[in-house]
Amino acid sequence: MARRKRLLVVLSYYHPYISGVSEYAKLLAEGLSADYDVTVLTGQHDPSLPVFERMHGVDVHRAPALLFLHKGYISPALARQYRALAAMSDVVNFHLPMLDVAWLARLTPRRVPVITTYQCDVQAIGGLVDRLAVAAVNHASRTCLRRSSRVVVLSRDYADGSEIVAAQPTHLVEGYAPIKDNGPGIAINRPINHEAPVIGFLGRFVAEKGIDVLIEAFAHVLAQRPDARLILAGDYKNVAGGSIYPQIEKRITGFGDRIELLGRIGDDELGAFYGQLDVFVLPSVNAYEAFGMVQVEAMFTGVPVVASDMRGVRVPVRLTGAGELAPPGDASALAAAILRCVDVRAGTSRQAIREAALGVFSNAAFVQRYAGMIEELAPETDESTR
Repeated sequence: MARRKRLLVVLSYYHPYISGVSEYAKLLAEGLSADYDVTVLTGQHDPSLPVFERMHGVDVHRAPALLFLHKGYISPALARQYRALAAMSDVVNFHLPMLDVAWLARLTPRRVPVITTYQCDVQAIGGLVDRLAVAAVNHASRTCLRRSSRVVVLSRDYADGSEIVAAQPTHLVEGYAPIKDNGPGIAINRPINHEAPVIGFLGRFVAEKGIDVLIEAFAHVLAQRPDARLILAGDYKNVAGGSIYPQIEKRITGFGDRIELLGRIGDDELGAFYGQLDVFVLPSVNAYEAFGMVQVEAMFTGVPVVASDMRGVRVPVRLTGAGELAPPGDASALAAAILRCVDVRAGTSRQAIREAALGVFSNAAFVQRYAGMIEELAPETDESTR
């Protein structure tokens, strides 16, 4: 009798840590758990988290970190646990970037195929130690990609500009990303307000998100639309690699009640957040941002988007037509794109924006894409094996 195939998902950070990588892996693992036995191996980034728990049909193992470095860490415990879990698995799925993967890939049994999800490139943003850490991560990525049977990229647009992925003679699969559909939104029938637009951002307060550029752009918007508001949501305290909030706090508070700082919000609060917005902005400035799942999440609720015209990040707007693009790091151009977005779409149906996004980004197709790779790469299993 055939048994369910076993998938081991490995990444640096997992829920409750919030990032594009962790959310991608969580939605993937839970989506596949209906048909596969899915185990997640990750780091214990918060010592208060349990080393093992079962979450939404997925077994989650957390290994303590020995040393945090750049945005990652070194964990001998992770390697020990990986060796044991990989031996019991039919397929391993790594999510890069991940420093530890340099030796984890070598510990993978030869009979076990590897599907690697290449989430984004890494860039040095600090001094010598930071540059050395980035070099080590890039070496680890190359090592893992050479061991991989399939490499999933969020978009061909992003992969074509990546020195790490483009140099690997591997089977590339364009996977896009899984998106949480929070429904049509409480404001699906409300017209977009271009006279006093409510602008929204959701994400971690890290340098690559370009929040400082958004704040500068908001000043330009206020000069033309003095009743505009900006709502900033996302974790600005517990952020791997450090939060930029201390550097921009005074600038935020200087706007008084024109800028509202929400902090981290839960899944049950997302509907209310998006329901306030007339435009969502993703002002990313470097290659750490490879797609931007939140922008499609906003589209699903009927909110148009302004995103940076960067490889990968521009894909949702290009494919749906539900927004505008602006050059990264240019505050005046970003402000112009925000105003253009709300002006052009003042009479647009929010339902049309939602339907355009749903027509391109299907979670069912996303999960099936991975399931197809698992079935292709893993042999049939029976109760007698392992």
